[in-house]
This record gives sequence, C-alpha cells and structure tokens, in this order.
Amino acid sequence: MDKITTFGSIFAFSCLLIGLKLGGGEVLAFWDFPSIIVVFGGAAGSLCISYSWDRFRAMFAQMKQTYISSPDYDYLKIISNILSISEVARKEGILALDSKIAEIENPFLQRGLQMVVDGVDVKIIEEVMTAELDSRADRHGDIKASIDFLASIVPAYGLMGTILGLVGLLRNMDDPSAIGPAMALALITTFYGAVAANMFLMPWAKKLEERSNDEQLYGEMISRGCLLIAGGVHPRIIQERLLAHLSDKSRVQFNELHLSEELKAGG
Repeated sequence: MDKITTFGSIFAFSCLLIGLKLGGGEVLAFWDFPSIIVVFGGAAGSLCISYSWDRFRAMFAQMKQTYISSPDYDYLKIISNILSISEVARKEGILALDSKIAEIENPFLQRGLQMVVDGVDVKIIEEVMTAELDSRADRHGDIKASIDFLASIVPAYGLMGTILGLVGLLRNMDDPSAIGPAMALALITTFYGAVAANMFLMPWAKKLEERSNDEQLYGEMISRGCLLIAGGVHPRIIQERLLAHLSDKSRVQFNELHLSEELKAGG
C-alpha cells in the first residue's frame, strides 16, 4: 500500500465531511442517484467515445495502482552495481561480463549488458535502449492524458446537470414537490464533478506522472551506464556521469556508502 496516497485521500475526504458536519449539514443530503448518473455515467460514455477499450481498462487499472506501493528505484544501488560491472569489464575484459549477466535482477540492465557482451555497436545499443525508454514514457503519458481528459470533462458534466436541474426547476415552479429534486440535481452534480476532479482524478494523474519520471530516470541511468561500459570509459568517470543526475545530498550519501563498504572490505 502507498501510505502517503492513502493518507492523502482519507485526510482530504475526512476534511470535507468534517466541514460539512460543522456547517450543520447532513451527509445523506449529498447522496443523489440522478446526479451520479449524469456526472459519472456521462463521463464514462465520453471516455468510451474517445478511447479504445484497452486504453479504458488500462486507465482504471493505473488509477488503482496509485494506492499500491511503487517499485523502489534505488539510484545509489544501481550506480554501485554499474560501477562493479565496469570494474570487471576494465580488469577482465567485456567478455567476462557474460557470466555476470545471469546474476543481474534488473531485466533492462540485463538486456543492455547482453548487447555490450555481444559486441553490438554503441550507436545501435543507444537506439534500442532509448526506443524502449521512449515507448515506456509514451505509454505512461497516454494514461496520464486519459485521466487528465476525464478530470476535465467531469466538472463539465456537473455543469450540464446544473443546467438540467435549473430547467426542471423553472418548468415546475407551480409544483412544489418537483422543486426539491430539481434543485438537488442542479447543485449536487456540480459538487460531484468538482470533488471527483480535484480530490481524486488530478492528484492521481500527478502521482502517476511522478512515478513515471522516477522510472524514466532510473532507466536512463541504466542506459547511460551500459553505453559508458561499452565505450570502455573508466569507472571513476562513469560514477561522476551517473551521479550528475542526482542531488548533492544523494552524492554525499553515495560517497558515505562507498566509504563504509571500503572500510568493511579493508577489515
């Protein structure tokens, strides 16, 4: 479970309910089935018109993923692994990496190093790894764009519900029993649209964007490391080039980590 996302959703919704109760309102007064049909049914229909069924399912699957812990992109660890591999390549030669590939857990790093061992041209390695990273980023961008689209149309359907309610209200001014339902449709649809877009949809999209950026940086560091190893670059230069992607704080942590490892190795 992603604790911060879960906490944020519960906290925001709780604040809404607390504000409602402190204002003297009743929670059940905000339950209106016709408004749900107008806002969420209409928005779902627009999504079906706009996107394929696969995209539709993928979008809702990714929404659920925001509440599940993301993979741990340990940048310092992957840099350490790449440096260890580069040391082997420098001392024993590129072909010595062939026996090390099976021990590597990250499949993207495995594929990159396999091309290095196979003697594939550096430019081709770069093209292949960049294409995979770009394709992944495009897929993530498509999902975010779908959620952003949903966040933009949900308030619009809330406004449509408001218009429908006002029209019904004006047409039945002589019937007091029809005024209440029409007013509820007019006001609660706008409320549903605003809550869905601002409390959930847009934050979900930003969460997925943040995770995508983290994964993209992780992949770029792996790709750059493979290319530098293939080019025979000295491990110290590889270290500096990879650390350049990180903050000064991360650089200090990396140096402390390696210092402690060296002290342990020295006895």
